[in-house]
Amino acid sequence: MEAAARNDIYLDATRMNFHDLVRELNENVGATVVQTMAGVKTRTSPYKWAKPDGPVPGPEVESRLRLGYRVWKTLASAEGRNVALAWLMGSNPRLDEDLPVLYIQQQRTREVIGAAEAFVDDTYAA
Repeated sequence: MEAAARNDIYLDATRMNFHDLVRELNENVGATVVQTMAGVKTRTSPYKWAKPDGPVPGPEVESRLRLGYRVWKTLASAEGRNVALAWLMGSNPRLDEDLPVLYIQQQRTREVIGAAEAFVDDTYAA
């Protein structure tokens, strides 16, 4: 992935209105995946966050979802939304066979972004 595209995705994830970001994630990966990314127990939270006048979670949860958006957008822009969802929810050899969505939840940014970019670029990320 080109540096300019990577930077654009980062800027979108950082600047995007939180409610719009959650709404886009809900529409593309589903509220259950968003809930998992966020690391919250309440199933209705992603729907509430997606409302224009809905609540905004604490900074840690918001940070997880912005990271999740970055990872999803990196994959979806290159591979399409179905591949992006499958990648997020499947065991990943670049992440010790763990699920990328759990790396997002744990905010293991370097590893999960590196694995996503390696997948898109078809290279190996250590």
